[in-house]
Amino acid sequence: GFVVKGRSGNYTTAEDMLICTAWKKISQDASVGSDQTVNTYWQRIKEYFDERNTSGHFRSSDSLHQRWST
Repeated sequence: GFVVKGRSGNYTTAEDMLICTAWKKISQDASVGSDQTVNTYWQRIKEYFDERNTSGHFRSSDSLHQRWST
């Protein structure tokens, strides 16, 4: 598991691009569609993000959601 030690720095360009890729991939998943809660939706985006994130920064699903809304 992860240990959260305070606030991570700003998102890198690579992380921003990964959020966009994750959002596109998860939002276009026809096998699930719109039949999921907002928490499940962002948890799936976080899982996709975590599997591919090489920045070393921990990002919660809430953080990813907030970054996306920015």
